[in-house]
Amino acid sequence: MTVFDNDFGRHTTHTTPGTLARRLADRALAWLDHRREQAAERRRHRLDREAYRALLGKEDWVYDDMGVTRADVEWAARLPLHMNAARELDRLSSRNRMGR
Repeated sequence: MTVFDNDFGRHTTHTTPGTLARRLADRALAWLDHRREQAAERRRHRLDREAYRALLGKEDWVYDDMGVTRADVEWAARLPLHMNAARELDRLSSRNRMGR
């Protein structure tokens, strides 16, 4: 035999206006924190890329010491901002050294 529980008062959630406002405020603050973190990450990528671009004007002997060519540095400078150009250039340099 199946027994149905008809006591609906026991199953209702008690949402007061204060808790709803608190939940909305918490979600808004979480969204703002997320956006702030994204903006900081984009800024860090831009600063990293600006520092990397200092390599573009170097002489060829600097590139030879690094194990890359001028074309490799120019290629890495054109990568999208979300990619770390220095890391990609390091990977390329490692591959070049393995081929020697």
